[in-house]
Amino acid sequence: MKNEKHRTLTFIVILVLTALVWLAVAMSETHEYTIQMRVDCGGFDSRRYAVVENDTVLTAQVEATGFNMLLMSLSEEPPTLRVDVTAEPFHRSERLSADGVRKIVGEASVGDLTEELKRELSSFGMRYLGSSKDSLLTVLVERKSKRFRPDIEPVSMTFAEGYGLYGEPTVTPSEVVLYGPEEILGKIERVKVVPTKIENVSRSARYNLKLDDEWTQMGDVYATTEMVTMSVPVERYVEREYTLPVHVVGVDSAEHIRLFPSEVTVRVWIAQRDLAKVTAERFSVTAEGSDILSGKKSLPLKLARFPKTVRLRSMSHNEVKYAVIK
Repeated sequence: MKNEKHRTLTFIVILVLTALVWLAVAMSETHEYTIQMRVDCGGFDSRRYAVVENDTVLTAQVEATGFNMLLMSLSEEPPTLRVDVTAEPFHRSERLSADGVRKIVGEASVGDLTEELKRELSSFGMRYLGSSKDSLLTVLVERKSKRFRPDIEPVSMTFAEGYGLYGEPTVTPSEVVLYGPEEILGKIERVKVVPTKIENVSRSARYNLKLDDEWTQMGDVYATTEMVTMSVPVERYVEREYTLPVHVVGVDSAEHIRLFPSEVTVRVWIAQRDLAKVTAERFSVTAEGSDILSGKKSLPLKLARFPKTVRLRSMSHNEVKYAVIK
């Protein structure tokens, strides 16, 4: 009884080993197979252009072993032919559809892509033999577009004590283009940044700001960028006071007008770098003669001229009394 069990077990082991050897030999043999390759067409701006027609699958004949085919079936990504439709060997042309839409057509002979096919299939241990398809085609149309200046109003910025903005912030890029259906673009009035708080600023710096992409909720709309860079010029400021005469403008006989007071004190912030070149002569405080002609009892004052980088803090008087001497 024991010998019969031993003979049975030996037979099963030999049978299994024989099957494994046969399977290994069979899997090692080379045969011709037909496989489906994925075609990935790129090289164009997918935000600006939409694909309306293209070949996504290429049927190829290959020479491979069973192990090669098993490797391909277990791979997370199947054999993929990646081609740049803006480069050779694709030939580009333009066509107008019946409704007047301009189409960009890219077409390439599969024969001209042989080297690319060989490289891709060799990574799976396969040898490329040929394809049933003669050419690959990709047709693009340009989406409608609309330009916007990025709106940085949602940015809240505070400065450290004694520091302030020196000039105006600049934004790069200065324009953002949205691509999409015309009816959706017509509903979009501005492109703004995400609300951002920047505090205690004490030096010039650049800030990367994300755009508020609310347009993505409206449909198939794409932007040329997701971020803009805001450059903020910052300087240390000091406070200075200037006593300035008030000038009446807009009348021929200003010499017959007496103002009370005839001078005002202006308190301003001046960037430390500009202290040497900012003098009282660069300021002018005026009152309008038309206010006298209209009979106003007091004249509003305006700081009519001042260096553009100076920041007004206060004036000792916002209006003055006057008398006309005849």
